[in-house]
Amino acid sequence: MLMPRRALAALALIVALAGCTATGASEVAERSDAEAASGPEATAAPQDTSAPQQGPFDERQVMRTGTLTVRTGDVQQAAARLRDLAAANQGIVVDERVYLGDGSSGTTRVVISVPSDSLTRVMDEAAKVGELVDRTVTAKDVTDQVVDVEARIRTLRASIERIRALMQKTGSITAIAAVESELTQRQSELESLLGRQAALKNQVESAPITVTLIGPDQVAPSTNPFVIGLSQGWEALQKSIGMLLTIIGAVLPFALVGGAIAWPLLRRHRTRAAARSEQPTE
Repeated sequence: MLMPRRALAALALIVALAGCTATGASEVAERSDAEAASGPEATAAPQDTSAPQQGPFDERQVMRTGTLTVRTGDVQQAAARLRDLAAANQGIVVDERVYLGDGSSGTTRVVISVPSDSLTRVMDEAAKVGELVDRTVTAKDVTDQVVDVEARIRTLRASIERIRALMQKTGSITAIAAVESELTQRQSELESLLGRQAALKNQVESAPITVTLIGPDQVAPSTNPFVIGLSQGWEALQKSIGMLLTIIGAVLPFALVGGAIAWPLLRRHRTRAAARSEQPTE
């Protein structure tokens, strides 16, 4: 009877750990009280040395983006200067769509990503590739998200350490299998949170700059969401109509040839059917 009791005790501890993880954010907020009440095992959990030492709101975590509209007489040369500007400021070209038409239509867009602390200076330099038409900088505070993710990571790491310590005390094979399953789930959640943390860090440390290049006689694109949606819808409708006309044009010759062949046969069939119906029945 000793082994089932160990298995039940291990499963009870797993349920308790699951409840601890569900309250990750509150556990971190009351960490000092929880450590005092949890005994030696909880206080033995290793501390996360990668966590920031300052308070969670001492330094705001802000995602910044910039947009520019620049009028230029040489779109290709302006795009090349933007590429060089990104390389000179430890940045990269994220997206580039250069339209080399007559300058009256088409949208040329270059998106570069640079360090966030260089955003203002790089935008000033990017505006010099032509005549500045429009400039916008937006910022989004993600401090709450960063703090929440860091708190959940610390809670999960402490929970994983407790589960590993529990595995060393469990002798039942059934209990060990249950504990390993719970440990795998916690580690998967930790990897997901670490990926989200890395993504947030990248979004805070890097700032994308979208530069729209227009020709001398080209109208600057509107920034009104309704106008943008209306323009995109109209373009989609034009493309749909063009595709439909293309399909009709491709099918029409086959339809004409098929009709020219089928019409005499159909007319002959109808004539024979009419003749049979007019014959007197005996």
